[in-house]
Amino acid sequence: MFEQDIIQILEKSVKGEVKLEVPPDPKLGDFAFPCFSLAKDFKKSPVQIAQDLAKSLHKPEVVDRITATGPYVNFFLHPGKVAKNIISEVLKEKKRFGSKDEGKGKLVAIDYSHPNIGKPFHFGHLRSTIIGESIARMLECRGFKVARLNYLGDWGTQFGAMIYAFLTWGNHKDLDKEPIKYLVSLYVKFHAEAEKDPALQDKAREWFVKLEKGDTQAVELWGLFKSHSIVEFKRIYEVMGAKFDSYSGEADSARQVEEAIEHVRKKGVTELHEGALIVRLQGFEAPLMLRKSNESSTYASRDIAALLFRVHELHADKVLYVVGHEQAQHFQQLFALMDILGHPKENFMHVSFGLYMTAEGKLSTRKGRIVLMEDVLKDAISLALKTIQEKNPDLRNKDEVARSVGVGAIVFGDLLNDRVKDVQFDLKRILSFEGDTGPYLMYTHARAASIVEKAKKQKLKPSADVDFLTLKHVTEDRVVKLLAHFPDRVGDALQQFKPHVLAQYLIELGRAFNEFYHACPCLQEENEELKKARLTLIEAARQVLENGLYLLGISAPMEM
Repeated sequence: MFEQDIIQILEKSVKGEVKLEVPPDPKLGDFAFPCFSLAKDFKKSPVQIAQDLAKSLHKPEVVDRITATGPYVNFFLHPGKVAKNIISEVLKEKKRFGSKDEGKGKLVAIDYSHPNIGKPFHFGHLRSTIIGESIARMLECRGFKVARLNYLGDWGTQFGAMIYAFLTWGNHKDLDKEPIKYLVSLYVKFHAEAEKDPALQDKAREWFVKLEKGDTQAVELWGLFKSHSIVEFKRIYEVMGAKFDSYSGEADSARQVEEAIEHVRKKGVTELHEGALIVRLQGFEAPLMLRKSNESSTYASRDIAALLFRVHELHADKVLYVVGHEQAQHFQQLFALMDILGHPKENFMHVSFGLYMTAEGKLSTRKGRIVLMEDVLKDAISLALKTIQEKNPDLRNKDEVARSVGVGAIVFGDLLNDRVKDVQFDLKRILSFEGDTGPYLMYTHARAASIVEKAKKQKLKPSADVDFLTLKHVTEDRVVKLLAHFPDRVGDALQQFKPHVLAQYLIELGRAFNEFYHACPCLQEENEELKKARLTLIEAARQVLENGLYLLGISAPMEM
């Protein structure tokens, strides 16, 4: 956070771009400037250049001393002055600390979660939902306007299969009892029967064509399946704390497909191949199919229609797709085609992620190998409530806190992983309340809040008008400097669209805070000035933990 002050004084003495590094060992300073690239201009060795610069540079206000170690110029920040700057800013900005206006005037449309209608919200949907929600919050934190789009999977041959299955084996009485579970049982039955009789796949395709052409019976059943599904999805999202601006799915895009296909045709890049309308794209062996030989639209053509709508009607400056890495080529082709249509592919991004795996392979509805999100949430909340009853039975709002902690455990357990990697599904690990977990951070936040609350009995409250120079302990300095890094870590996480960067930072901050908590008692401190300074540091740390957890989609209870 103080890099710019150091860079400005370096720019007065050296030519070219100035980049600072963070030394691997804190004993070497808070920032370091490598002098290797200056040897040619200065006609000296990097070691000599570093020594000369260390002696001649004018120290910025927040820098305590400048030294030379080998070919590096090392800058040591002044703990008290850094504390005053950072803590005062946190107290002033509060929930806005870490935010910037870099995205002002820009709209980012982010497509995430997108479950399929007629199927339960299973654990496989978790990654897209929480990665997307976290990125959306970080974008808003940096000043972007965000359109949260839940592009439901509500179109395609699978719904022909579902309609056929219901008409063949289903009934409305059982559907009304437990609609989603019943539809899943029919879907699994269809694929089991189709393995014995492949002709059933033709039946599915026939019913989907009827649906596309507006067959009354097909449309009525499809609408019934969809309405039941959206009710189920919203119930799960409410528990998870996720909301969307739009639930417009593939069916809505299907209505715009012909217009989209005509838009592509005018560019002269389409051709017929064995009755199907395709586009051959440079660098891709497989073509992009816009229309099947039976005249049905395709996933690709519906995605093109949806993307054109987001560009032309929503006026999105950037469109993000939070979708599993299995669809990487699809999005590469989609963005390449958009480039041909005059929309730079740089405006679109596939935020890919690995999948949750079981010992048998990836989660799959058609094979009956699923873990329901509702079951996982119930288990997590139940475990949280049990832990609370054991450790703090007199806690107010136990059910509300248990819900926050249980959901937070699941969310953080996922976001701590780099999104690009596959994750082995392990319910016990995800729900663990030990180690680097969401509950650990939430408890750390509650501990800080408790100290601030207890201080009121001593008629003390956090204030920027204290003597921060009294904060001299190594653990105090560590917490202060980590607080200073928060805005940059948010920026790093957003630049890479990787929430785990922020999650790992919060774990580091949580550890540092707890070391400080044990090493430097606050309310028992006899030095009144030091007590006030520590209390203010505690409130600043609490605020940053709250801000960081919020950006990950996690609430921070004041009591646990």
